[in-house]
Formats: sequence, C-alpha cells, structure tokens
Amino acid sequence: AFIKDNTLCIPTAFCSYSGEVLDKKTPLLRSMEALSAEAVKILRLFGKDVKRVITTVGPEQEYFLIDKKDYVRRKDLIYTGRTLLGARAPKGQEMEDHYFGALKTRVSEYMQDLDNELWKLGIYAKTSHNEVAPCQHELAPIFTTANIAVDNNQVTMEFMKKIAERHGFACLLHEKPFAGVNGSGKHNN
Repeated sequence: AFIKDNTLCIPTAFCSYSGEVLDKKTPLLRSMEALSAEAVKILRLFGKDVKRVITTVGPEQEYFLIDKKDYVRRKDLIYTGRTLLGARAPKGQEMEDHYFGALKTRVSEYMQDLDNELWKLGIYAKTSHNEVAPCQHELAPIFTTANIAVDNNQVTMEFMKKIAERHGFACLLHEKPFAGVNGSGKHNN
C-alpha cells in the first residue's frame, strides 16, 4: 500500500469465484510462477537442486522531451501523443544529438530531478542518455523482479511526464511520435 496524491492506494489482483482473471496483474504473476516451475524442472535435469527461479527485468524506457511552448502549438501531439500531419522532421539523426552527443543543460537537469524523485521511491536508474533521434532520450532502471519492474515502470512514466512540466518540457511516450525518425521503444533486458 502507498499514498499517491493524498490518496491511499492498495494494489490488488482480481479474480472471479471460478478463477477467471479480472485484472492485468494476475496474468503476469501466473506467468512468473509457470516460468519458475518449468525452469526448475530443466535445472533439476542438470543436477541443480533449486526450489524456485525468479524472473528479473530492466525495462529501458525511451522518450522524447519537447519544449512545452512548441508542444502546446500542436493539437495532434496534445490529443494523440504524435504528429498526424505536417512536414517531415527538418533534421535527421545527425551525430550532435546522437548517443554520444553531450546532454543539453535543461535535459541533464530534468534527468537529475527525475532520478532524485524516483530514488525517493526506491526506483533506481543506472543510465540516462541521448538516444538516436533528436530530443530522444532513454532511462535504464536497475533490474528487479518482473512484478516490481512492471509497477516501477508505470510509476516512472507518470513521474517522467510530471517532472517534464517542472522543466518546461512535454514528455512524449508514444512509440512513434514523429514520422521519419526512430520511435520510442521500451525494451526489456
């Protein structure tokens, strides 16, 4: 249980009387148990005496940071999280905004603020960097059990948007916000 915006939140899983799943968390929990059971069988074939296998995941989250004053002028971005019309991006994926380019000061301050807020919640990121497309970045959390990692990613995405506002940005999490440039994936390690 936790308090969010002065509201007590109690995470729950819902199943019907007959065991039918009524939420999105139960399938994850069941798949973790099924994977553990099968992995234990395989490990025992190799002579390992194990009782359980714990799945871990580190869901890297890609995102775009757009200046808020530009964002509010685009109703398509506001309503859908992506552009629906207009010219292609005037800039491609040149090296100065690429992986190895220096972070802009505002972006770096945003990333540090985001890390600090997430760390207070016990969500630890090990990497924040530029991504391939202009204004695209990535946050890579420390691995944790799959169940907790999924919850942490939901909280992370919420905080990314909230903290972007503080820094005069809009945070776009849509998987393909701009035609012609890389999209924002979420890949698991």
